[in-house]
Amino acid sequence: MSKEDIIKLAFDLGTSIGDSEEINRLKELQDRLNQDLEASALIIKYKDAKMKLENKMNDGLSISKLEEDHINILEQQLSDNSLLQEMMAAQEKFDNLMQAVYFAMNQAITGSCAGSCSSCNGCS
Repeated sequence: MSKEDIIKLAFDLGTSIGDSEEINRLKELQDRLNQDLEASALIIKYKDAKMKLENKMNDGLSISKLEEDHINILEQQLSDNSLLQEMMAAQEKFDNLMQAVYFAMNQAITGSCAGSCSSCNGCS
């Protein structure tokens, strides 16, 4: 098989993944998240607070109980947000799809896969 044929197959695989239910759900939720000012502000607030803590730790400074509590409260608010919960679940499903694709490709490359999922449950 030529290099061009392999690249074409890779492109076709990418197109198929781009058309998958998993990526479409992720894109839909990302659009909703971009329109949800409360959830977006919460994410920005959390990332900012987390970055400040990481910078302090990298500088060798100690983190106060108040700062830890602030991060914990923000993490709880993130966990309580239903849209963010949906987003995390959709991201996990997409990640699982990508891991299955990588696993199947790796099995095919190494010759470890018999080509049928009846011999193992690795692809499902």
